[in-house]
Amino acid sequence: MCGTFLHKGGIVMECVAYLRVSTEKQAEEGNGLDSQKRDIENYCRKNQLIISDWYEDDGFTGSNMNRPALQRLINDCSKKKLKCVVAFKLDRLSRSMVDGIYLIERVFIPNGVDFRCVHDSVSYDSPMEQAYTQMMAVFAQLDKNTMLLRMRGGMLERVKQGYWMGGGNTPYCYRYSKEDGILVPIPERKEMALRAMNLYISGYSDVRIQKLIGFKSEFVTRQVLTSPVNIGMIPYKGKLYKGRHEPIFDIKVFELAQELRKTRKQSKSFCVNHENQLLTGLCYCGVCGCKMRYQKWTHGKHKIYCYSRDNGMSYLPNYNPNCSNSLEWAEDIEKQVEDEILKISLNLSSHKPKERESCLDILSKQLQKEKTKLKRLYALYAEGNDTVLEMIKETESGIDELKLKIQNEMKSPDNSQKKEFVYDNIKKLADVWEHIDKQNKNRILKTIISKIIIVNGNIEIQLKKF
Repeated sequence: MCGTFLHKGGIVMECVAYLRVSTEKQAEEGNGLDSQKRDIENYCRKNQLIISDWYEDDGFTGSNMNRPALQRLINDCSKKKLKCVVAFKLDRLSRSMVDGIYLIERVFIPNGVDFRCVHDSVSYDSPMEQAYTQMMAVFAQLDKNTMLLRMRGGMLERVKQGYWMGGGNTPYCYRYSKEDGILVPIPERKEMALRAMNLYISGYSDVRIQKLIGFKSEFVTRQVLTSPVNIGMIPYKGKLYKGRHEPIFDIKVFELAQELRKTRKQSKSFCVNHENQLLTGLCYCGVCGCKMRYQKWTHGKHKIYCYSRDNGMSYLPNYNPNCSNSLEWAEDIEKQVEDEILKISLNLSSHKPKERESCLDILSKQLQKEKTKLKRLYALYAEGNDTVLEMIKETESGIDELKLKIQNEMKSPDNSQKKEFVYDNIKKLADVWEHIDKQNKNRILKTIISKIIIVNGNIEIQLKKF
């Protein structure tokens, strides 16, 4: 408990001291705990104060009040155990204007605590002094915000130069080198990532890859396969910057994997039969559009039927309880698919899917139309029609936007690698088909077939682009 008593030098009051430092850099700049303690002790000697306790927050930010020593100080003030608190500066107590004024007006003053600062004048004795103290709190927050702005600006420049941001959130396949400021691949994890990428492109799911490779979770597996860090990029504030670190994956392989990921729909349907069949995940009903599934039938055989026949699947898109599609023996449908796909493998050119108009083609056509429209408007304006001036400005602005979109589209990676991958898989199909098991056949089919449409026993195979 703080109090006052007589001393040979006069009346002396007991006090407590509050210290805070958040970083090693502050200590190097002269604001360390030792420096604060020295100045507080000198101040107390000159002002007849004796320090009875020290409240120290070492390594805590001043932007909030989540600090153990500060909370102990507030608790002791509320119990009226203290009479005087001394701090190095007001920003040591808090860098938040709201928190600083709250502590003075809602903690110290109501509990009769005299708050003093060695290097700042803090007083509520008059309106002018009160205003000055509040301005000091404002400047403490301004200093904090300015410091944050500098840090963010410095971080952006660092990232632009290809250096890693530092900190504890290091990507799975790397360790952070403080000396060089870059990420360094961990050899064994790099090897795991490369194996995982090969499996994913071969048709394995994230869950299956996790179990085979030994990643901690499906989330880690997905992060490894999708993070741009693994192709030498650094994501920062929603943008990507070229990093100085060694990439894990070849960029073309990475882009192919991302394209394949887009085409693989995560089915939320649950099937009683968990055995991986030849056409699992590929069959669609040609009558209602729902997915079709395998159903175990008599003597261990299977039939393929539409999900619309299952009352428990009413939440699925295209569900139609009146679907008239027939149940078909799985082996009959599989035989048709095998025969057809092997024919395609032997004669690729006649089965090549028709290319749809690309986004670039559509934008180019739109640009040509707008240019033609602009020429007509110019002609009208030349004839003295001033009413078209606003339309000319709008059309010119639209043309500029279209040109920008075309430039961005031209920069975006095409799917040539993906098409080449599909083409190679179809081409080699006839050579390997008889030598691989049903599970691997299903994986290959998923890389080359978009859908198999089934209508009353008849099939239509829709291939992916190649």
